Amino acid sequence: MDQRRRFSAFVAAGHDPRPSILDAIEFAREFMNQTGLCERTVVKVSIIVEELVSNALRHGGGDCDVSLWMSLSRSGDAVVLEVEDDGASFNLAKAPAFTSPHPQTGGGIGIAIVRAWAQDMVYARRGNHNVLSLKIG
Repeated sequence: MDQRRRFSAFVAAGHDPRPSILDAIEFAREFMNQTGLCERTVVKVSIIVEELVSNALRHGGGDCDVSLWMSLSRSGDAVVLEVEDDGASFNLAKAPAFTSPHPQTGGGIGIAIVRAWAQDMVYARRGNHNVLSLKIG
């Protein structure tokens, strides 16, 4: 069971990516409700989708539009998630290790959560696109 949907948001100053982030979470939850997987996996996937989409849309574009594509598929008792965006190059697998949240924003913990819950994480830069594929079980 595969589903693919495109999300895009303008991330210039003064524009809010939250509606697109919420759409991505809702898309993931709708997919998960059709799979019959356990609630723990549903929660993990939802949180990871929120973190990855939020990071791409909030930090990937600077003053440019960012287009984001996300696909989900079931693989046994797990979900395979692929996120592709045309934002700035960012390899989650090589980002610095988490030491503590940012003192002012609390940011940084999302990457640690994704790393802890994801399996088989593969990143590629294809042309001007980031492509991250991972399994969540």
